[in-house]
Amino acid sequence: MSRLEVLDRIQRKVLWLGTYMVHHANAVRPNPDGVKVGGHQASSSSIVSLLTALYFDALRPDDLVAVKAHASPAFYAIQYLRGRLTADDLRELRTFGGLQAYPSRRKNGRIVDLSTGSMGLGAVQATFGALASRYVVDHFGGEPRGRVIVIVGDAELDEGNVAEALAEEVVARLSNVLWIVDVNRQSLDRIVPDGRLRQMRAMFEAAGWQVSELRWGRKLQRLFDKRGGERLRERLGSMPNSEYQRLLRLPSGAVRKPLLATDRGGIDRTLDRLLSDTSDAALAELVADLGGHDLRLLREALESAGEVRDRPSVIFAHTIKGWGLPLAGDPLNHTMLLTHGQIDELRGALGIAEGAEWDGFAPGSEEDELTRKLPPLFASPSPRAPDVEIAAELDESYPPECSTQEAFGRVLGALSRQPIADRIVTVSADVAITTHLAGWINRKGVYFPEARRNPFADVPQAMQWKESPAGQHIEIGIAEHNLFLLLGALGLSREILGETLLPIGTLYDPFVTRGLDALYHALYSGSRFVVAATPSGVTLSPEGGAHQSVITPGIGVALPGIVFWDPTFAREVEWILLDALRGIADGGGEAAYLRLSTRPIDQALAPPPSPAYRADVLRGAYRLVDARAEPGWDPDANAVSIFAAGVTVPEAVQAAHALRERGILASVFAVTSADRLYRGLREPRPYVEDLVGADEEGVPVVSVLDGHSHALAFIGAALGVPQLPLGVDDFGQSGSRSDLYRHYGIDAPAIARAAQVLLGSA
Repeated sequence: MSRLEVLDRIQRKVLWLGTYMVHHANAVRPNPDGVKVGGHQASSSSIVSLLTALYFDALRPDDLVAVKAHASPAFYAIQYLRGRLTADDLRELRTFGGLQAYPSRRKNGRIVDLSTGSMGLGAVQATFGALASRYVVDHFGGEPRGRVIVIVGDAELDEGNVAEALAEEVVARLSNVLWIVDVNRQSLDRIVPDGRLRQMRAMFEAAGWQVSELRWGRKLQRLFDKRGGERLRERLGSMPNSEYQRLLRLPSGAVRKPLLATDRGGIDRTLDRLLSDTSDAALAELVADLGGHDLRLLREALESAGEVRDRPSVIFAHTIKGWGLPLAGDPLNHTMLLTHGQIDELRGALGIAEGAEWDGFAPGSEEDELTRKLPPLFASPSPRAPDVEIAAELDESYPPECSTQEAFGRVLGALSRQPIADRIVTVSADVAITTHLAGWINRKGVYFPEARRNPFADVPQAMQWKESPAGQHIEIGIAEHNLFLLLGALGLSREILGETLLPIGTLYDPFVTRGLDALYHALYSGSRFVVAATPSGVTLSPEGGAHQSVITPGIGVALPGIVFWDPTFAREVEWILLDALRGIADGGGEAAYLRLSTRPIDQALAPPPSPAYRADVLRGAYRLVDARAEPGWDPDANAVSIFAAGVTVPEAVQAAHALRERGILASVFAVTSADRLYRGLREPRPYVEDLVGADEEGVPVVSVLDGHSHALAFIGAALGVPQLPLGVDDFGQSGSRSDLYRHYGIDAPAIARAAQVLLGSA
């Protein structure tokens, strides 16, 4: 038996297992919830041939694969047939602790190379993984890594972040990237518009990719070569997607008439002569003969793509959604499930015996022998931790008045002189200068796969743009999705490449929301990195609402897998950043989000540096002003606690001074991480209770921050006391800082008034 025949038998097994797995989850396995379990039998079957050609013929041991989300059943079936899953694993599809609905490295890391749950995002992060691989080789040596193979659906390319990624200049240099587009002409609700394929091809071609297309299978191609065959090629090629899908759904005896029909209502005589000897059943098969289901053509296309050395490649493989199933080509088949009767018919058609539904390849069979001879699939290398320690603090001084944004730049400058700097890579979406990366870039340079001349090297400039493979800053265009997905790829280097990178990305805090979907995906994939977002809140007052961020603290607290920080003083930025990098380096930490500000803060307000101060900063808050020692302090009458975050701490201190003159004694707590405080509520003894102390039981709370007030609004409930949360709960606007603070009620007089209201003295 030829290899193609063996592969055909393998793909039939993959089709069965992928389809039956979903059927079992929905119609066989007990379902106490009574809710549809779901699965995507149609979307999965469309790339069965493609996955078979990849996993049983073309893959190399160092190739990484990102499989389109809705193909997970077929992917899991292949992992089973390759010996990486058991039948019990397949039976637990979409159960708690079992195989996830979509390929997830975080949940099923032993078989999933790269997470692809969100449409378009997984494909782009995987592609940036090739950039991370190139970066690691350029900086730490070793052999070039294998290919990154990305499988996406044609409708998935509608996502705007795909076009943003293709537009990046550096992506066109990633010759080890191969995308395979499953052109099945269907999205969830509709048939894909006719012009989309042309647009998609043009998009990749304009970006410099090697583009190939598998439109028709070999049976049709042989017919095209006959006399009159060109007319058939034109007829099928010019047919609208909806008309072609309709042909696929017709009974075999009903295909000929619409295929031969002319615009004038007659019969195309040339086509009629060409197809006169073709039976109705054979004609229906011919119409469905697409390149994405032709194993020989797939093998040849994959081999040709593997020979491309100077650019990334993309193969547009035409397929049928629901291939091999009774719902093939149905425009509404996205969430359709086969009935018991249809499963029984499929069982018979594929030769699956009763009771053998979960069988793999029979020992000693040709399929088994072929599989045993295949090279192993990708396995994550053992991570190599940095061979240098990250200090707990730096020997760095800060100006008497310093913003947290400036402090961030100074910390990076100090780190650039440390051995650990070799592991740091910074990323910016065209805001490197305005986020204080200039000093770091001047010392470390800009990364690009090839060295490029800087025409301004002889001109004095604040930042020298020296590009080379040795650089440690990656600059991308104004695309926050790209920023977060690149950070996500770099932050997985430890697990996927075996080399630890310490990625730090900068962007404007107002634009965190623009890239939030990508940030969420990067975190879900298990990546760890640092995000420094600045300027925060309405403090950059003249810029107005378009460049002011008020909801980001709530986002930071709500995001899993990342710790949100809003420090006040320069030394706090230093401690937080070092602690975050240490957690990334040792593999035990989380990602970090530092919300920074351009507002200069009097550093004399900060406590003297000490281990206790540092420990409290990293726990999320510390006591800055202690009113308990004040004469006449009475927790039942004249005491209040003010919790302030970030740049509003000076206002809180001013309010405490003003309140003292009115006989009200206020303790001020500086909140460095509302996230850490909130998480601490789950502990047997929440840190916020230790922070306030038993002698302050019943003391009401005023909270304030330069952001939405709800981010700190949990503190009163945690302490069991009344609270008035202050913040910016509306869109920002232009004006002076004092005007805006007064308008939004976060200045010192507003904080003092809130305290008086709580105490009934306003």
